[in-house]
Amino acid sequence: FLVPPSKEKGGSISFAGCLQLLGFCTFEACVGIFWPSIMKMRSQYIPEEARSTIMNFFRIPLNIFVCIVLYNVNAFPITVMFGMCSIFLFVASILQRRLMAISDKPKMENWTAMKERDPEAEPLND
Repeated sequence: FLVPPSKEKGGSISFAGCLQLLGFCTFEACVGIFWPSIMKMRSQYIPEEARSTIMNFFRIPLNIFVCIVLYNVNAFPITVMFGMCSIFLFVASILQRRLMAISDKPKMENWTAMKERDPEAEPLND
């Protein structure tokens, strides 16, 4: 309903159709990048021993939230739904930046501690 169909048979794609195709390809690229990125973040930030427990702990509220939204999907117009998605993505990007800033701090502290440590004072464990 957003783009009226072409009145010519065999006609080329309209400008609005090109925009929709470009948006679809961008969306698919983002979905394709998402899963490898999430797997890298999981392996980087969550220890292997507790990964399944931590992921399942956060999966429960996420599934409750999704069920509530899907149950009430008819209560919101599509513009409100897109607005909510945009707000959630913005908040997620802010939290991602915060996670990146927090994760960089211990690396610098550990590096200075390793520089000050005397390797000859510690016994070798073989």
